[in-house]
Amino acid sequence: MTEKPLPTERGAVIVVGLGYGDEAKGATVDALASHIGDTVAVARWSGGPQAAHNVVHGPRHHTFRQFGSATLQNVRTILMDTMLVDPLMLDVEAHHLSDLGIVNPLNLVTVDPRCLVVTPIHAALNRAREEGRGKAAHGTCGLGIGETVAYAIACEHRAEAGDIIGNFTSPSDIEKDAEPLRFGDLADKAVTLRKLFQLARYAEPLTGQQFDRIATLADDLCGIAALVTVADTHAEVLGALEVGTVIFEGSQGVLLDEHAGFHPHTTWTTTTPARLDSFLRSHGHDPFVLGLTRSYSTRHGAGPMPTETAEVNVPEPHNRDDGAQGAWRQGHLDLTALRYAIAASGGVDGVAVSHLDQMPAHAAVWKMGADQLMQKIGLLYSMDRVRTVLAQQARASRIALASTDDLLHRIAAVADAPVVLTAHGPARTDRMFL
Repeated sequence: MTEKPLPTERGAVIVVGLGYGDEAKGATVDALASHIGDTVAVARWSGGPQAAHNVVHGPRHHTFRQFGSATLQNVRTILMDTMLVDPLMLDVEAHHLSDLGIVNPLNLVTVDPRCLVVTPIHAALNRAREEGRGKAAHGTCGLGIGETVAYAIACEHRAEAGDIIGNFTSPSDIEKDAEPLRFGDLADKAVTLRKLFQLARYAEPLTGQQFDRIATLADDLCGIAALVTVADTHAEVLGALEVGTVIFEGSQGVLLDEHAGFHPHTTWTTTTPARLDSFLRSHGHDPFVLGLTRSYSTRHGAGPMPTETAEVNVPEPHNRDDGAQGAWRQGHLDLTALRYAIAASGGVDGVAVSHLDQMPAHAAVWKMGADQLMQKIGLLYSMDRVRTVLAQQARASRIALASTDDLLHRIAAVADAPVVLTAHGPARTDRMFL
């Protein structure tokens, strides 16, 4: 095991969830920003408003959606070009942060003009499509993330009604000059209106709605966009790294990645860090990749979870069954899935393990040997169902743990990297750097 030190100044730290989400990304980013004194920015590099990153410090608690999870420390947020941005939800979140004492939160935000914009029209499409699947539901946050990406792809390829986009069916023909709404468009109300009307006409056959408040929606979107800084975030990130540390906050988890996850129960975004890592290295930076896991496994909604069991029933103050996402599920830690996630991430330099205060009595691995499973699955970056079928067929066998140290040793062995951060509770003060 080769140990690489966690940066203490002028470094880049990439935070990656190694499960199905809910690996304490927000709390970890907050702790890192407190620990690394020259942190100048948190860059969000994947996902969108479906994130729910909880940070607890003293009497303050906030669930971060699009703001970087160090905002309670007044650290700047950079929303990179790969983010999907919902301006309406960004504004709501800003008001919540203001109530917690953050002055002018939107002044802390820089958004890339290339970011796709998520709107209530996308959310309506999302919910209509998922409701239509019935018992074959894929699992969704209901916020329109997949529909935002699918519409952009449909525009690029001039899709016609009935065309298949990923695992979606186009509800109507794409208009000949239609383009997806991007954050930079919000500087021009006429452009914003045109693109919203095109999107609404595309969505109507599936949603059954005519969206008669487009002008009001355009006013709201453009008004919020005017309150943040809009700039090329690649340049913003590189500039920030010249003066201090940037923490790159991931979204969801690798097991939900659009390519490496268990399709169709995946997100329409890349949660693995290869592209970001390559970008940073091409500009002379050597990022520290920090992989995150709990002491047990969790999942929202549909999809394979071989270690799920009623034996693991940990109280979850910040998670619940949700009408859109489906049931909140728990199980023993799946070391084979953890190993797969690390491999799909290109390896990690260190691991953070949370919820050690609630560690179940046993961890679990799949009966199929890890090497055999990896050989069968392969790291095939294609949207097929092979991985999903294998995962659904897998059965878990338990390995009794002697202690917390035993669990940490097993995780480090699977990761081929040291455990560098542990958490025995939800708060910043419950975290320990090793």
